[in-house]
Amino acid sequence: MFEALRKMILPIIIIVLVFFAAMIVFQWGLGFSRRQSFVDSNIAAVINGEKVSWQTYNRLYNTLYQTESQDTDGELSDAKTQEIQQKAWKELLHDHLLMQQVTQHHITATDEEVYQYLRYSPPPELQQMPYFQTDGNFDYQKYVNALADPQASTFWASIEPFARESIVKQKMQELVIQAAHVTEAEVKEFYFDTNEKVKVGMVNVSYARFSNPPPKSTDDELLEYFNEHKEDYPIEERASLDIALIEKKPEPRDWEISYNKAQTIYDSIQAGADFAEMAQRYSDDPSSAKEGGDLDWFPRGRMVTEFDRKAFTMKKEQVSEPVRTQFGWHIIKLHDFKEEMEVPRGKTKKELVKKAHASHILIKAAAGGETLDRAYRRLEEFQMAAKKNGFFKAAEDLKMPIKRAAPFFRNKNIQYIGKDPNAGQFAFENEVDAISDVFENNSAFFVLQVSGRMPAGMATFEEAKDKVKLDILKYKVQKLCHDTAGAIYAEIQKGTNIKKSAKMFGEEYETPDEFTRRSYVKGLGRGPVAIGTAFSLTEPGQISKPADYDQGTIIFQLIERTKVDLDAYNTQRDSLYFSILNAKRRELYSSWFESIVENSTIENNIEKALERGEEF
Repeated sequence: MFEALRKMILPIIIIVLVFFAAMIVFQWGLGFSRRQSFVDSNIAAVINGEKVSWQTYNRLYNTLYQTESQDTDGELSDAKTQEIQQKAWKELLHDHLLMQQVTQHHITATDEEVYQYLRYSPPPELQQMPYFQTDGNFDYQKYVNALADPQASTFWASIEPFARESIVKQKMQELVIQAAHVTEAEVKEFYFDTNEKVKVGMVNVSYARFSNPPPKSTDDELLEYFNEHKEDYPIEERASLDIALIEKKPEPRDWEISYNKAQTIYDSIQAGADFAEMAQRYSDDPSSAKEGGDLDWFPRGRMVTEFDRKAFTMKKEQVSEPVRTQFGWHIIKLHDFKEEMEVPRGKTKKELVKKAHASHILIKAAAGGETLDRAYRRLEEFQMAAKKNGFFKAAEDLKMPIKRAAPFFRNKNIQYIGKDPNAGQFAFENEVDAISDVFENNSAFFVLQVSGRMPAGMATFEEAKDKVKLDILKYKVQKLCHDTAGAIYAEIQKGTNIKKSAKMFGEEYETPDEFTRRSYVKGLGRGPVAIGTAFSLTEPGQISKPADYDQGTIIFQLIERTKVDLDAYNTQRDSLYFSILNAKRRELYSSWFESIVENSTIENNIEKALERGEEF
């Protein structure tokens, strides 16, 4: 079939030139740093032994970057760029793992399947080509004519591999999700869960009532509780580390660079640029940037001192020059002031509180390449000296401060470092006194020495004491809730009105809005035990026994129950079926892919390069 479609070369040349030009812009725009260890090897990643080049990653990244840049004038923010970098890696990983599964399952695409795919599912990239457009819109007839044109055979030959790849990926995905199945009972259950409603009155004896202040426990009580529940306190193997660490903090030169960027933005605003647009484009505070930098109303003391001091001395609609705080440089726009009566933080009575409404643009000060190079080289020097002369002797000679991390469990947080897979693996797979290479995470470079290993066993009282405190507190609060609700229910059983019974024991009778089995209920959340208890009532006026749930103990009184409309169910049945099926398919595919990742051997040099500030 494809023998008839192999001669149109001009569009291919255009595509190649576009990609080539884009790559030049990409690489020239990023430049090169001094630490290029991952880049020089030209291995961006190794996925189950399959090497992925930087060119492959760069092409994907550049495509995503260009897409994001289409609706933006000027550069994207650093935060947005990092988001695109991570997205490119995730797509690359997904693509390679999926194709590896395609190979393992011997999935192929026939010529007929490729033709049908191209004819009836024109890829978006082809639809956007000027050759297949008329008046700026995709012209399907022109596309079909080209597909049948013998003069276009060379072009379609170049497209064929990409079409085959798309088809086999789709086949692999369909193979995974074909196990998803929806029964009639599931469809009906979903309909009932989302349409049947109850209106109830409730007495909710919540944990909050007995948690502020919380009940206290003596050491004797803690020890007694521990002795009765020793089996609940096993302790896994632990390790401890000595850590030589240098944080990735910006130096004066880095602060100067970020200030210059902030000052340029400020000058643009003074020259007429829109503040909100500049915030959306350049601010390193993602939560406010999407709102044009808007921070809403805030009283004195809510923001950091330098920001607070400046904001409350500005005039309406004034824009400040860059203000330095621990987070970086802020350009502040003061919109207005107002005064409201409220209880200030730390006080008990209402008073007149002045509030400011401001927006800001944050330019973070981050450690630059030279700063990171110096820190990395200093730890390299320390690591070599530690290997030769000992960890603490090297620290003394080179004036390197050492921190000792408290004992930690496998795959858990490490004091001073956080949850770091490389550090954790080193600690548990090496002998005491072993010294690591230079490691790094997002915030620091560090060298480790295993200072101790503690085997698994049962925890001592002292080791478990903090957890025992939490467990006995929860037990006491639960019992107080249960006993209080039990007393209220006993009073109801005597014939006392439910509202009066609740009040006798310091509780209120509430009537939340009617809800379904899948609703969020104020005061209850989505707890299945509580909501299930409400739906167990069948007759108006019926009162449930106290039910313990994850936030307290609840008593319900049924006011009204709205039954479902079965005629409406029959009308909606098919759409519900496919909605549930698609949700199951997504969940099934997601679980399958997560298991593939967990069982794969992945070397991610992209992430390492990004953490080191290397550019590629």
